[in-house]
Amino acid sequence: MGLSFTAVQRLMTAVLVVTILVAFTTRDAFNTAWTVIALSSLVGFIWGISNKDATFTYLGINSYGILTVLVFVVVSVVFAEWCMTLWGTDSPIETYGLSLVTVGTFWWTIEKMEPTVLDDNQ
Repeated sequence: MGLSFTAVQRLMTAVLVVTILVAFTTRDAFNTAWTVIALSSLVGFIWGISNKDATFTYLGINSYGILTVLVFVVVSVVFAEWCMTLWGTDSPIETYGLSLVTVGTFWWTIEKMEPTVLDDNQ
């Protein structure tokens, strides 16, 4: 069944309260932004997992899709580490971000170029 809309609203209200507390205690915009991003992502992940059947059906995720995501993450990490070693960058966050964009662009292009194969045995 999953989480109700009311439960998700309560979780997001808790995210708002924690974010306001972080904003007033740290007085740092970056910490506040990272807090709201992390907590909102966590609530979204919890909601997606609680509605697993609908989420997986809508996104088309199956055992092949999970393996593809895992390989994508591994390739992105390896590419980022290789780039940091090659150019000696001191900023891993930017390098990982660019790695995700670069590998994602190639991954998406290859996926769009492959022909669609339909299984007639279903």
